[in-house]
Amino acid sequence: MNRPLTGKLLTRRLPVTKMLTAALMMLAWMMLPQQTAAQTTYGQTPRGNREQAKKQKKKEKKPTEVDYPLYNGFSVGMDLWGLGGKVFGSDFVSSEVAVDVDLKHRYFPVAEIGYGGTDAWSDKGIHYKSSAPYLRIGMDYNMLFRKAHGHQLRLGLRYATSSFDYDIHSLGVEDPIYGGTPGNPNISDGVWGGTVPFDHRGLKGSMQWMELCVGIRANVWGNLAMGWAMRFKFKLSGGGDTYGDPWYVPGFGQYGSNTLGITYTMVYQFWGKTKPQLKNKKK
Repeated sequence: MNRPLTGKLLTRRLPVTKMLTAALMMLAWMMLPQQTAAQTTYGQTPRGNREQAKKQKKKEKKPTEVDYPLYNGFSVGMDLWGLGGKVFGSDFVSSEVAVDVDLKHRYFPVAEIGYGGTDAWSDKGIHYKSSAPYLRIGMDYNMLFRKAHGHQLRLGLRYATSSFDYDIHSLGVEDPIYGGTPGNPNISDGVWGGTVPFDHRGLKGSMQWMELCVGIRANVWGNLAMGWAMRFKFKLSGGGDTYGDPWYVPGFGQYGSNTLGITYTMVYQFWGKTKPQLKNKKK
C-alpha cells in the first residue's frame, strides 16, 4: 500500500519557501538608500545622518589665520616710481632700494637707501642742478598679519636725512649793442637796483624730515610681490646756503615745510626656514 507523498512534498518545499523569502528581503534591502559605516549611527535615520554631515562640514572650516614665527625672513625691494617720473615729465628723478625684516609678519624694521637728482630750468631762466644720496630708517606695521592670504596693509613711520650740493645760476642775456652779458633781467638787486648776474655753484644744503607711510603689498607669483605707498613728509630741520635756499632735496622732493610722495615697489621675499602654522579664527 502506497503512502501519501504530501508530507514529504511539504517537507521538501519548506526550505525553498524560506530561501525565496530571504532573497526578496535581500532585494528590498538593496533598494534602500545605503550608508557608509562612518555615517551609520545606532538609532538614526538617513535624514538625521545628512543633517549631522552638514554640521560636521560647518565645523571643519578651512584655516583663515596664520601663526607666523618670530623671524619670517626678509625682503629686498626697488622703487620704480622715481625712475618712471622723468619719463612722464617730472623735473626730479630718483631710485632707491629698501630692505626690511619680517618679524611675526607683523613688524617690519626698514632701511631705505636712494639717490635723487634734478637738472632743470625755470621759466625765468634760472638753472638749478643737484644730486645726492639719502637715507631713511623706520618701522612698518602690517594690519593684516593674521590673515592666511599673506597680503599686507602697512602703516609706517620713517626718519630721513640728506646732505647735498646744489648749483644755481641765471641765464645770461647778450647785449646786442654794447656786447657783454648784463645779467638776467628777472633778477634784480634789492639794494642798488638794476639786474645782477647770479651764478653760485657748490652750495651746501641738508635736511632731516619724518614720513608717515600708508601702503599695500600683494603677493604676485612665488616670492615676488609688488606694492605702492603714499608718503606724507614733514620737515624737521635743515636749509640751504646764504645765497639761497635749495629748490630740490633728494628723497624729499621740492623744498618746503611738507610735501607728498609716492613709491611703487617691486619686491623679492626671502622666506625664513620655519613655516607658519595655519589655524582657525577664534570665536
